[in-house]
Amino acid sequence: MLPRASLIIAACLCASQALAQGGALGADRAVPPTPSPVGAGARPAGMANAFVAVADDASAASWNPAGLVQLERPEISLVSEYGIYKDRFRSSVQPELDGDHTFDDLSLNFASAVYPIPRPILGRNVVLSLSYQRRYDFTRQFDGRVITAQGAPGGIVLGQDSRLDFEQQGGLASLSPALAFEITKKLSLGVAVNLFRSDWLGPNGWEQTTRVNSVFTAGGSLSLSRGYSRERYENIRGQNVTVGLLWHATSKLSLGLRYDSPLHASSDYTSFDRDLSFLPNAAMPGLVNVAWAREKRDLRLPDTWALGAAYRFNDRLTLALDVTRTDWNDVYVASRRGMRYSLIDGADLNNPLRRNHFDPVYAVRLGAEYAFIPRQRGETLDYLWTMRGGVFLEQEPASGRDPRRRFAPGDGTPDDFYGVTVGVGVLLKQRVNIDLAYQYRFGNNVNGDLNPGVAGFEADEESHRLVLSTVVYF
Repeated sequence: MLPRASLIIAACLCASQALAQGGALGADRAVPPTPSPVGAGARPAGMANAFVAVADDASAASWNPAGLVQLERPEISLVSEYGIYKDRFRSSVQPELDGDHTFDDLSLNFASAVYPIPRPILGRNVVLSLSYQRRYDFTRQFDGRVITAQGAPGGIVLGQDSRLDFEQQGGLASLSPALAFEITKKLSLGVAVNLFRSDWLGPNGWEQTTRVNSVFTAGGSLSLSRGYSRERYENIRGQNVTVGLLWHATSKLSLGLRYDSPLHASSDYTSFDRDLSFLPNAAMPGLVNVAWAREKRDLRLPDTWALGAAYRFNDRLTLALDVTRTDWNDVYVASRRGMRYSLIDGADLNNPLRRNHFDPVYAVRLGAEYAFIPRQRGETLDYLWTMRGGVFLEQEPASGRDPRRRFAPGDGTPDDFYGVTVGVGVLLKQRVNIDLAYQYRFGNNVNGDLNPGVAGFEADEESHRLVLSTVVYF
């Protein structure tokens, strides 16, 4: 899913020649993660991610661990994805910020091994799995230009022309052992423990880099500034759990329930800020400001509830519907001094005059799958083709601030995004399954928190995402 990285361009609007923020937590650029944590796999992606009540392949560990009991053979899976993301910025007050910004990202999304216990335990099926999943992707890139002018005492006009380049790389991944077992022949329970460990999974964290080149004028005086800021979160350590229930209410209707607990994690935080200033007419024409910080920080990411229903009209056609609720209101990064700041808009959560109360975000997903099963019984299947499609509405957290009162709390109304999906799969000789899915997602007049220092700022977003899965059965 497309993440959002909030860049506070307000730092470029002040009549100051120093970009350096000294690592102060309140000045950090916020890093809103994906709108609703969802699972992995090309087959679910082709069905618009409506998979909580289906969950009958290796990706079930991420969608609904209880569905693992439906797997009858050991299998391994590998999922990769490629995304192209486009932002279109505009501002009614500062038109020089208008423009398109495009970036792409290729990553390993999911890998797993599933092992059904050969013999029932107390007459019930039990399945074990171990999976890797990239759960949050923070990749973001864009640049921009901001021009400001304001009056000062004595009739002096202060002006600033700033060009900014922002890049963010990284994400969070987990290693997840899971266990699923039958409570009854129709009801199953599954639990996955998601371990976020940098020492096991390689780099687990993110880095933000901001470069700002500015020209300042004050009457007839001129000064130049070149700023560089880097913030890095690394060595992430934390865990949460995913619990799922799957109930085969009838031979055709299945109901699923999933809960993801909040993720509490610690990280090593470092920041480095440098500002080089050149004042041609000053006694000291060159100035250098440098600041850095290093400390332990705590993170909290949200909990999620998901409810799904799947109806199998016959062996060929399945229709699935999911509704997901995620609470972003108490998502934060905390310093060692206990100061907590929102990961959505960077506001101080301990300040009731500035903090926002974010409404829960919802996602509604509707997907279908059709398998081209031969009409004749007993026919040997060397190739079994499957088609998929779906539509979805999902929300992202937003402050909902009034652009005319951008430093006052907003109403917390989330942004709406819409999407369509298509997918195709083929099962080769009952041993190898290959699936491919395409998702298109867009949102208009969204991401007002991306540049809270720019009045009248709006953004349109769209993304194209390809997901490729391979499953091998033993």
